[in-house]
Amino acid sequence: MASDDTILNEIKHLRNDFNRVDSRLGAIEEAIKEMAVQANQINTLDRDVSALWQAKANCDTDLTAIKQFQAACPRGEHQRIFYWMWGVIGLHSTALLFIIGMMLKTAGGG
Repeated sequence: MASDDTILNEIKHLRNDFNRVDSRLGAIEEAIKEMAVQANQINTLDRDVSALWQAKANCDTDLTAIKQFQAACPRGEHQRIFYWMWGVIGLHSTALLFIIGMMLKTAGGG
């Protein structure tokens, strides 16, 4: 019977070893599940970052087009026309005031 007891003890030790291995495998399984979730989150973030870079590139293209349009605008010509218009308005205003003054002077009997 001593050999039966030895075999039973060895079986108990093996069962304990299997239980420890099973608990370690359970922990490894949980860690792998967590890593899979994190990998999915990383992939999602990577796609989002790529989409943001693409949106930035599109904005850069639009800004470049706007800058080129603004660079082609004849700003000096616009300023020259603006000053010329105010000069004409000032000259016409002076002429109108002179005409109104002459009309008032003539109508006043003077």
